Amino acid sequence: MKSEEPIENDIDILNDKWVEANLLALIQEYPGEWIAVLDQRVISSGITKREAESKAKEEADEREFSLYFIPPVPPEVDTGYTQERRI
Repeated sequence: MKSEEPIENDIDILNDKWVEANLLALIQEYPGEWIAVLDQRVISSGITKREAESKAKEEADEREFSLYFIPPVPPEVDTGYTQERRI
């Protein structure tokens, strides 16, 4: 019987929850960047995923970390702006 690895491990779940809870602060500090999170803290960032991952590998040694893309603006932002179409 083939053993399958879980899609997410406990570390990913904890980091996911931390990123979700701190998303607005992360958007302010790392807009449009990739971040690496270890033990619910940012250990590296970069414009590309490869850059963030490379820096994180040096910082994390052999420990597992999670990578996330931080959007440049909060998802589903209500700017209060509506466009009216006139015919």
